[in-house]
Amino acid sequence: MFNLSRLDRSNTSHIAAIDLGSNSFHMIIAKWDNDQLVVLDRLRDPVRMGWGLGSDGSLSEDARIRALNCLEKFGERLREYPSRSVRIVGTKTLRSISDSSQFLADAQQRLGHPVEIISGDEEARLIYLGVAHCIAPKDGKRLVMDIGGGSTEIIVGEGMSPLIKESLNMGCVAITKRFFLDGKVNDKNANKAFIACMQELTPVAEEFIQQGWNQVLGASGTIKAVAKVCAAAGWSNGIVRLMDLEKIVRLYCQHGNTDLKIPGLSEDRQPVFLGGVIVLRALFESLQIAEMMAADWALREGLLFDLKGRLENHDIRQGSVDALASRFHVNMEKAQAVAATALNLLAQVADDWDLNHTEAGKLLSWAARLYSVGLDIAHNDYHKHSAYVVQHVDLAGCSRVEQSHLSVLVLAHRKRFPIKHFPPGNEELIHLAILLRMAVIFHRGKKVEGLPPINLSASKKKIKLQISAAWLEEHPLTFADLETEMRHLDDIGYTLDIV
Repeated sequence: MFNLSRLDRSNTSHIAAIDLGSNSFHMIIAKWDNDQLVVLDRLRDPVRMGWGLGSDGSLSEDARIRALNCLEKFGERLREYPSRSVRIVGTKTLRSISDSSQFLADAQQRLGHPVEIISGDEEARLIYLGVAHCIAPKDGKRLVMDIGGGSTEIIVGEGMSPLIKESLNMGCVAITKRFFLDGKVNDKNANKAFIACMQELTPVAEEFIQQGWNQVLGASGTIKAVAKVCAAAGWSNGIVRLMDLEKIVRLYCQHGNTDLKIPGLSEDRQPVFLGGVIVLRALFESLQIAEMMAADWALREGLLFDLKGRLENHDIRQGSVDALASRFHVNMEKAQAVAATALNLLAQVADDWDLNHTEAGKLLSWAARLYSVGLDIAHNDYHKHSAYVVQHVDLAGCSRVEQSHLSVLVLAHRKRFPIKHFPPGNEELIHLAILLRMAVIFHRGKKVEGLPPINLSASKKKIKLQISAAWLEEHPLTFADLETEMRHLDDIGYTLDIV
């Protein structure tokens, strides 16, 4: 998540990642030693937040309390960490809560760091990244899957790069709630659960099968638990096969309840194990999988590697922005000129407005590259088309909030200032929008010309722009635009003086 105000300058060699899943909350703390990830601590709490998710998107009070109590404990470990060293993401259940703003605020208060809600597509990317670093890629493609509490991610990739990925609405908690809520198990409801999973897979299975793969890897608590059960039963050395999954389902049907105690299965996994096994069985059947190996790393480790890339300025978000700009035929010469001017203005007022130059600079330069994508759709009100595209397209590496911030900057780059679309209290984002608007004004014409020295200073809501009077006389349209901008800023309580 973008931290636009000045970052805590304290230094730490440790980094942390937290995954707020539908079944369990996980925290991992690690450090880098000779470019290798060294895990220092892991914490897991089977919060089962997904159990408290209602059909209307509400979260039960019991689930909310369980979740926040867990985050209170996690927060004790993270209080001294600078924000740049921590990433916390929410997945399916947090994506599904109808109004997550209060929960996110309560979570941040306990953790000392913000929580990002990521899309299913981004979740799949991070899972693949974690698995790819855990088990060295073989020649050819690999199929990776992760069964969470509320969703299941499947990815085909090659080397370190995912090729296709999907997030499906089925998981160990979701299937258990839907078909085994009373704990009763029989052939009928087990078969209904299996058919429901197969129906979820039908629209995507053919595309994945056509890709083909040389290796199948599973990364999740469910899959690792299945591998342990298979090993404990002597069915295999930890390799998972379809026949083993069918045996497990038969054991549950014979027992008649989800409380079946199986050697190798932990007590906290027991209530949702059958739901996860049925999801995995459907994956085997639908994707024609022969056998699978469990991987130890997944989403959390993927978060750490992604965070490392950001800290070392290898940010995948930059590539996502550039790809989107190319897809919508953005005039990159002009976009880069706007970005350069915006960054120049940022450098001059970063201290005045207490902005973090690095993070604010990223967001500002990306908005400069994307503000005109809507021109590829229609010229009239193109800024609205641009904002819609940026908000709703899948941008690898970006959370929902990050895309929302980019979208509102793009929306605000011209015409009246859309103050009602800005997050309440986020003055930093308003400041960046003002800088982008001014940069766009100076590059309004089709031809990018050399600009005179532009001096900008700011004090809270007062802005002073110093520029050559002779240049303004030679560019009356720019001067007119600046005068119009004075009125637009005045509408939101800001004063622009041109000297």
